[in-house]
Amino acid sequence: MRRLLFLVLAILLLFVAGGCGGAANDASAPTATDGSGQYDNQTANMSTEQMEKVKAEEEARAGATQKIITTVNLVMAVADVNETVSKVEQILQEVNGYVQDADFWFVNDRPRGNFTLRLPVEKVDETLPRLEALGQVERKNISGQDVTEEYYDVEARKNNLQKQEERYLELLSKANTVKDMLEIENELARIRGEIESFEARLKVLDNRVNLATINLELRSPQGLSTGETLRDPFGQRIQAGWQRGVNGMINLVQDLFVFLVILLPYTPILAVGGYLIYRLYKIRVFRKNGHNGKD
Repeated sequence: MRRLLFLVLAILLLFVAGGCGGAANDASAPTATDGSGQYDNQTANMSTEQMEKVKAEEEARAGATQKIITTVNLVMAVADVNETVSKVEQILQEVNGYVQDADFWFVNDRPRGNFTLRLPVEKVDETLPRLEALGQVERKNISGQDVTEEYYDVEARKNNLQKQEERYLELLSKANTVKDMLEIENELARIRGEIESFEARLKVLDNRVNLATINLELRSPQGLSTGETLRDPFGQRIQAGWQRGVNGMINLVQDLFVFLVILLPYTPILAVGGYLIYRLYKIRVFRKNGHNGKD
């Protein structure tokens, strides 16, 4: 009986010792891995920060207003070019637009005109149908140039330069020597010049983005083809023909006179040559007549 109790106690002691060892190992395991666990947490935190930064940049780009330059090319045939121009100007006044360039010319006595119209981009959809109603549309093209990347790139560079300018202004207020002041002022002048250049580019882009451009060509419609076109009146044609004949005769006489003047310096040479040819001809005739007399 005692042996059985000792055996049971021995088994219980073994179980208790095994449980304590497992607890010690469990306690020591976190301690050993505590450093690596902390490192993993730092790595995870860094990755999260980077991901949040990238996500913020993507959201900023997605939330940025897209910058599109809208251009419309429109060719129309109208009954009266001048009257249509007046109507176009009236339409532009109603949508706060204006005519930037205008050019008139004639082709076969038919008036034509090229016009560059500028108007707010949000008014294009309502203005185009009104312009198209003024005549017959022969060609129409609408294009958009995306300058979003260029715009925000220029804006970012300008902002960075403005921050540099602020830092240099702080340094200028703390400068103690004339040399330092001159060097800082030179850098400030350079930075200010670049900032103004970027600001000018942004103004140009804003103007082209906010105001759409419509290149409008107006021309008179082509008439019916009737073969050869009618010429000038018969009397005018006779008068013109007579005048051309008289002018041609006068020009011929003048050309002959000029030709004779050109030959004057060569007159002695021509005279000697002509005399020699004449003498040779006479000698040949004389010999020929002599032979005929003997026969």
